[in-house]
Amino acid sequence: MPRVCRWTTSYLRKKSPLLPLLYRDNRVPDLAEFDLRSLKDHIKEQYPDLKNHPIRQYKYLRSLCERRARAEPLDHIIGTTQFYDVEILSGRGALIPRSETESMVMRLCDSLKDYYFVNDKRRRNLGNNFRILDLCTGAGPISLLMAKQLYDLDLPYGFRILGIDVSEPALKLAKRSLEYNIRKGTLPKQARKDVGFYQGDVLNPKPSMYGGGVDQGMQYLGKSEVHDEIKVFFVNEDQVDYGSLMDIVIANPPYISADGYWEDTERSVRLYEPEIALVPPEKRPANIPDDIPREDIFYPAVEEFAAYFKSKAIIFETGGDKQSARVKAMLESRGWETGTWKDFRGINRNVVGWRKETGWNWLLLPSKNGMSYD
Repeated sequence: MPRVCRWTTSYLRKKSPLLPLLYRDNRVPDLAEFDLRSLKDHIKEQYPDLKNHPIRQYKYLRSLCERRARAEPLDHIIGTTQFYDVEILSGRGALIPRSETESMVMRLCDSLKDYYFVNDKRRRNLGNNFRILDLCTGAGPISLLMAKQLYDLDLPYGFRILGIDVSEPALKLAKRSLEYNIRKGTLPKQARKDVGFYQGDVLNPKPSMYGGGVDQGMQYLGKSEVHDEIKVFFVNEDQVDYGSLMDIVIANPPYISADGYWEDTERSVRLYEPEIALVPPEKRPANIPDDIPREDIFYPAVEEFAAYFKSKAIIFETGGDKQSARVKAMLESRGWETGTWKDFRGINRNVVGWRKETGWNWLLLPSKNGMSYD
């Protein structure tokens, strides 16, 4: 780590004796000042009584700055992450939601508004709940933001979203975040029925207890416990049409290589965020070919879920241009029409796929609401 510039430290100390502490980890004066403002606002909001005890208030603020100086993420200290118009509870059990993921979700939601739910006739022709499967959900940011946006659309037949992750701590945060947003009024109480979270291993799902059979006329039961849970969550008891069970499968899976984890991630990420959410396991499933890089192994596994449930579309977050090119080629080899979305840095961050017969090529059209993502 480079040495701290004495001039910068002196400059920051004149502004506040706490700023050099915050500067110690990130080495960016503006970020240090942002962290200090955020911590002050957090104390004012959560501990308003401390304003009458300035000494205690300062000591508490200093303790928070010391935690930040040890590279603890600001989101962990404050306890929440703002993810567009929902808040996600933050802690060691899950990855902190990134702005790239937020942009992916909002681009999808804007495209749905602009091109899919473009008029009442199209919305009413759905005939079933709009269904979204969020694999590798983590603390549930994608599921909860999608839910907020879809509630705002007031779909005639409603929607259902299921998030799945292997991590129990992450799913605890997801379920708590759901309740947190309901208490705040960001999501309605109905969200407890419309949004679900389930613990399951996308890469190595456990065998189904049904052993490939059919239960009470519900097709598909028996492939794995995860497949069974998806089926039970989405299928209505009186449903007759078992065609396309899913509208969208979306995933932000672990996609960083083992070397990239040590070379490219920040110290705070390695210290405080779970490696399992960033780097795929070393042991690959038997059905994943050896020529697929370790950092890519989740993508074909997720695609199998999308194909199995005849999803109309599939959307991935990736690590960038090269990985997006590989994932795009994989989808095309499996019969998907494909495209990519660039993030705000101009990087091909997302790969989108759709079945030709669905006509979902509008996924590549620009947003009509004035927002630009590419």
